Amino acid sequence: MVWSGVSVVAAAVFLLAGCSHEAGGEAEPEAPDSGQQQEDVNLPHSGAPAVEDPIEDTSAFETDICSVLTDEQLDRLSADVAQAEPDPENDIGPTCNWRTDTRDESFGGSLLTTDGEGLSSSYENAEAGGSELFMELDPIDGHPAIAVDLNDGREDGYCNVSVGLRDDLSFYLGLDAIRDSSPYHDDPCDAAYEIAEMAVETIKGGQ
Repeated sequence: MVWSGVSVVAAAVFLLAGCSHEAGGEAEPEAPDSGQQQEDVNLPHSGAPAVEDPIEDTSAFETDICSVLTDEQLDRLSADVAQAEPDPENDIGPTCNWRTDTRDESFGGSLLTTDGEGLSSSYENAEAGGSELFMELDPIDGHPAIAVDLNDGREDGYCNVSVGLRDDLSFYLGLDAIRDSSPYHDDPCDAAYEIAEMAVETIKGGQ
């Protein structure tokens, strides 16, 4: 059975739950204002790279998260997207879930506004041994990128890619292609990277 896009994004919830908030106390219940870092956190930390060309204003995509992928970009994919479901109130931040006609794959994209630490929390979690999958990828248009997950599901067609938009904000793309019939099954991280690359292109174009 194919996991839904909601399950894809749930992985990010578990990932964030294993990060610095465990050691430093409870997470703040409200997301930080767009473009502002949490005052009590020095970013980046835990070996995360600084974002040299930060995208300061992401507000348009925070209010319309599914617009991070345009129709033209979706048409470029090997799979036909049937629907996009926005989830602007998701606990991790504004989220969109996309499903394909065949339901051989689904993917979810999120702006991780609640965490407020960008890629630093993922690096910290990996440093503490909390990520079975942690792999630095080529930057996307100058923005640092990683493949990351609590469990390494690549052989099953599952991969997450996170891209640093600012030191305090990352874009997360979780791809589920567990059916053998999916064109993304054999290399889900490459597919997740490709989709994240499109999203960054759109977000940067909206500055």
